[in-house]
This record gives sequence, C-alpha cells and structure tokens, in this order.
Amino acid sequence: MFIPFSIEQLVVSLFLALLSVAAIHDATTYRIPNRVSLAIAALYPVHVLASGGDVAWMGALLVAAAVFAAGTVLFAFGVVGGGDVKLLAATALWAGPAGLADLLAITAIGGGLMALFMTSSLRFGLALALEAAGRPGGRELVLGNTLPYGVAIAAGGWFTAAYLMVR
Repeated sequence: MFIPFSIEQLVVSLFLALLSVAAIHDATTYRIPNRVSLAIAALYPVHVLASGGDVAWMGALLVAAAVFAAGTVLFAFGVVGGGDVKLLAATALWAGPAGLADLLAITAIGGGLMALFMTSSLRFGLALALEAAGRPGGRELVLGNTLPYGVAIAAGGWFTAAYLMVR
C-alpha cells in the first residue's frame, strides 16, 4: 500500500537529516560544518512555502536573530563554540516564537545529560570500548573536556520537528 508523502513531510525529514549530520559530525570531530547550518537555514523558506498552515516566519526570523546575537556574546566569552551558535540559530528559525522555549529546554536537558555522563566513570568504559572496537580517536573525544553540544541542539531540533509534524 502506498502512503502519500507530502512535500512538507519531505522538508521536515530533510531538516531532521541535516540535524543528524550536525550531531554526528560534532560528536566525532567537535566541529559542525557551516554548510550544514546554512542548509538548515536555507531549507526554512521551503518549509514556509510547503506548509499548509500559517507560519509565523517574521517572528521566526526575529527569534533566530536574537538567538544568534545572544550566542555570539556567549562565543565571545568562550562559553560555546561558533558552530553551536550557528546551528542553534538555524534551528531556532524552525522553532519560531512558539517553539523556542521547548527547543532551549530540550537542548539544555540534553546538554545536562551529556555533562553528567562526562563527569561519571562511565565515560572511561566507553573510551575503552571505542579503543577495543578500533576507534582510538574516540577515546580522546570521550575523555576530553569539551561537550559536543551540537548533539544536544539536534535533540532540541528533533523535538521541534516532531511538533511541526503534529500541528
């Protein structure tokens, strides 16, 4: 049986795929490619046009600009990475005014869970498992002092996408 797939569902699926690429890239290299954040932002107008409902795109632009401005300040103080700022701003564009609080809350919870993991002894077991699996570079990533916050941002974005699909 063929189930029709709307353009909006395709666009949101692409958004999810791009978030996944950002999360995987950040988790493995501590870098989020600019092209991924740019693609997420560039896909947003397609979402607006493909959406059957009323999208508050002007408010979304304001929210994304505010998140980018706040993130730039945090970046200047060395609190977050530049890739994280760009990814969060692009994802905030999709969340818009109505979903920004949820995006930030899920992102903060995801970051907090990663921080708990990084302060636990479990990370040493994961480092050994990665090394045994032939991933010696994974050991340095897991035992480092930096969190791949793009993973938490992607989790917030996945939550945002779920909201977009049910509205």
